Amino acid sequence: MTISNDTFRQRIEKVKKVAMEKAIPALWITKTENKFYLSGFESSNFYIFLTKEKDYLLTDFRYIETAEALKDNFTIVLISNQYTPFDFLKENCPDILGIEYKSITFDFYNDMMEKVRPKHVVPADQIIENIRSIKEEAEIDCIRKAASITNMGFLHLLDYVRPGLTEKQIALELEFFMKQEGADALAFDTIVACGERGSLPHAMPTERVVKEGDFITFDFGAKFGGYCSDMTRTIGIGAVSDEQKAVYALVLEAQQSAAASIRSGFPAAEADRIARDLITNAGYGSCFGHGLGHGVGLEIHEAPTLNSVSAEILDKNMIVTVEPGIYIPGKFGVRIEDLAVVEDSGIITLSTVDKELIIL
Repeated sequence: MTISNDTFRQRIEKVKKVAMEKAIPALWITKTENKFYLSGFESSNFYIFLTKEKDYLLTDFRYIETAEALKDNFTIVLISNQYTPFDFLKENCPDILGIEYKSITFDFYNDMMEKVRPKHVVPADQIIENIRSIKEEAEIDCIRKAASITNMGFLHLLDYVRPGLTEKQIALELEFFMKQEGADALAFDTIVACGERGSLPHAMPTERVVKEGDFITFDFGAKFGGYCSDMTRTIGIGAVSDEQKAVYALVLEAQQSAAASIRSGFPAAEADRIARDLITNAGYGSCFGHGLGHGVGLEIHEAPTLNSVSAEILDKNMIVTVEPGIYIPGKFGVRIEDLAVVEDSGIITLSTVDKELIIL
């Protein structure tokens, strides 16, 4: 999905408007996803510097020719050992400089304070992230495509998974399949957790072999056009216990109830409460230790946050996960996760594969 120069220009102006409202006349942008959001440029070494009058993109010799394609939106600056980012900042830094504290290294900060000596440095974290939380149609299209690849991946697993395979074999098969179907990359490290390992919410695949009676949790995602998808499903292998079925039914009820509540204007914490109350009232509250969900976009975890302490209000065109879980140590776990677009009257679910308990 190609994003036009005009769209990048509009994003830049929107960011600058918010910065000016916060009395920040210049932004030094270092976070990878924020730089990509404003430029579409990918490089292991570049910076963006936004000011009221002029906007700059700084990069080294390896990327300078590619960067020239962005000259409609940025003044392109060549940096090197002889002309460093600190030299540039010393020449162009205003009295107040906004920086992204969470993505700047300690060494860079110290060097900047010593070599540039800005009068005032203020935090600019979350300015761009908050803007990014509301997705444009082109972004939604990329995420929809990434989600369709994960949907196909899960259906492929249903034909592939069988007793005797290891978690690592299953993860490798899934990842290879998603890349065959057009994924640019994985959105995150694939989770495959069998049997007792299902109680580990972020279990990494091991040599654990799939056995009869196991629940298996798959949590995985693809990237397309820089944007992520995220989905979790839990299935059974052979004869599963009544307890497993009951816990699955409870998680599914919590997931569907929370998803049904979500719409523009709805408090994120309230969506979490709906799922959490159902699980807690059934006696499994201590087994649901994470939040209901999170935003997804250029990052697999971004604004908004759906948990019990969130102060965020959901808005149209946010893309969020809805993923309650129950994790019983030493026995099994269940998590069911959908990816969804928030609309005025509800959600559009992008994770379209079945959520009823599947037993192979």
